[in-house]
Amino acid sequence: MRLEVIDTFGGLEQIRGEWAAFERTVEGRTPFQSPEWLLTWWRHFGSGELQMLVFRAECAMAGVVPLFRHEWQGRRQLTLMGSGISDYLEPAIAPEHRNEVIERLRRYLVESDDWDICDWQDMGRAAIAGLAAEAGSALTGIGRLQEDTPCSEIRLSGEFEEYWAHRSKDLRRNLKRYGQRAEETGPIEFGVTCRADGGLIDELIRLHGDRWGKQGQPGMVAANRSGEFLREVAGEFERRGLLRIFALRLRGAVVAISIGFWDGVKLYSYLSAFDPRFEILGFGRRLLYESLRHAYEQRYSAWNFCRGEEAYKFSFGAERIAKYRLTLRRADLGIS
Repeated sequence: MRLEVIDTFGGLEQIRGEWAAFERTVEGRTPFQSPEWLLTWWRHFGSGELQMLVFRAECAMAGVVPLFRHEWQGRRQLTLMGSGISDYLEPAIAPEHRNEVIERLRRYLVESDDWDICDWQDMGRAAIAGLAAEAGSALTGIGRLQEDTPCSEIRLSGEFEEYWAHRSKDLRRNLKRYGQRAEETGPIEFGVTCRADGGLIDELIRLHGDRWGKQGQPGMVAANRSGEFLREVAGEFERRGLLRIFALRLRGAVVAISIGFWDGVKLYSYLSAFDPRFEILGFGRRLLYESLRHAYEQRYSAWNFCRGEEAYKFSFGAERIAKYRLTLRRADLGIS
């Protein structure tokens, strides 16, 4: 198992095609581990020094651990690229080479003297199990493991009508009541686009800010200053045919909207917003209802809500997905 360390953005661009092809072969991958997402993230939020670890078996990629090293609270920290605004960050490792990759990663950490702490967040149970599987649990067995903010997902199978019939009477009744009230105010239109429509993305950012501003909070986009990132990454995913924007309009004006990324199998619903002036009409839930109907029609396997445990997700049938944060200090490895 050979390890290649890439520490320049130009070096990442050079392997972009190979990286993308490899990432698509790894089971359990998500849009957040793709070069489209991570390279765009680095351009907008990257700091410190790149430390991309590429593992090769007979020259072919066997694993990618995209790290960067930066100063944090007086220590040299190795952090996963994408941290902060990404929902799935487990490194992409080919299952048949998992043991070798983990052992080589352990050796790299032991032999390197340019870090003090690893803080890796938003990793799924499979990734943690993989990290613990070999080297005598050399990573997770001695590091600190904490539960992170979970994600959730609705598995889609059968027909939409059957799925909807199994939702609670309260949810079905309330959505019907919301719909009747809304129709009295004007015609409601639902639409889906695969284009990175600048006007729709602007509306998403504006409504997201309005919704959270009403509660006295900045909201994720404003807090992370991620508006420009969202516009650029939407264009990246449009080029691969993986972008989906769902919108609900009242008298032609957008009143609820969400953006998601399709991985060829399931839809990852990344960000949604609704016009707070019409909150009593339940446009946010109406949009989700129509979007799920569309997902069933397109035969998506699942609707992934990404991070967060909001009650409405579970009322629509979502199941919790546990996430973890792994913290590992040099001292944990017996290195002074």
